Amino acid sequence: MKYEVSEPVIGDRSGACEQSTEQQRPAFCVCQGQNARANAEANMRFPSGEIHFSHTAISLSNKKVVGCFNSEDFAQLYFSMRGKSAFRIGENPKPFASFNAQQHNLLFFSDEEAQQEIKPDPQVEMLTVYIPSDFLLHYLPETGSPFSELRDNILAGKPARLRKTNLTITPRITAVLQELLNCMYTGYCKRMFVQAKVIELLMLQFEQCEQDEVPSTSGLKQTDIEKMLHARDLILQNMECPCSLIDLAHMVGTNEYYLKKHFKQVFGTTVFGYLNTYRMEQARKMLLEGDQKVGDIASALGFKYAAHFTAAFKKHFGYLPQKIKS
Repeated sequence: MKYEVSEPVIGDRSGACEQSTEQQRPAFCVCQGQNARANAEANMRFPSGEIHFSHTAISLSNKKVVGCFNSEDFAQLYFSMRGKSAFRIGENPKPFASFNAQQHNLLFFSDEEAQQEIKPDPQVEMLTVYIPSDFLLHYLPETGSPFSELRDNILAGKPARLRKTNLTITPRITAVLQELLNCMYTGYCKRMFVQAKVIELLMLQFEQCEQDEVPSTSGLKQTDIEKMLHARDLILQNMECPCSLIDLAHMVGTNEYYLKKHFKQVFGTTVFGYLNTYRMEQARKMLLEGDQKVGDIASALGFKYAAHFTAAFKKHFGYLPQKIKS
């Protein structure tokens, strides 16, 4: 079966109480109570069998309720990068799924009416990949409790999610999402690229789902989560010259003990583990896309010696960086 990629774009919305920048916003995502254009968008649907994705980055000073695209023909890979939101189905006041920052899950609403409630936050960012149900079923593992339960619900047309507990967005997932958002291909090459990246996201999600230990932020205050997001940003902004854990803790307003503990709760790995994985993903991208020398890449990513970078790269990927350059 052939799967297409569709990314309709509509203009940015702005209001008195919020400023937003929206990339590849799907026309079927409707903000309740908005103008006539939004009402027209409610009636739009993508052709069956296509892969779509939407990326939203927005600043909210008030709660926002969004009508969700619901169809038994599609499932949704939902990635909450920043902010908090909840999905509700029908008249049920209990959330079907709730998300904090840096969490993701696979959702299926069938034909049920669904809404997403987005909490006020100066930085809200989310990405949703809409995939045909038969595409998902083709790659869904045959065995395993969460997989078989999801399969049965999809075939029965019942709302479902992959995990009751959300999964953590890892550096590797972040890298794939960025590749999707910054795809430079067009035409059939773009369709193939997007399909490959969606399959990779499914693989990473299924792999995480099979792991016994799933990080949880349920015991953390929102201020603690925001501190860890700030810490992550500082880590990535200073890869060339990483600061110590003590300095990083002081910069975000906590101590070293809570930095280590809370960072692992939010991101599912240690500070060093996150930095190392992100470095390696960036290194591979730089090797594939550019003409930079291995030594220059090592320096840009904060390695004092190219030999240390080469050893870390081989340990992470199983082959030397020179293999890509050769």
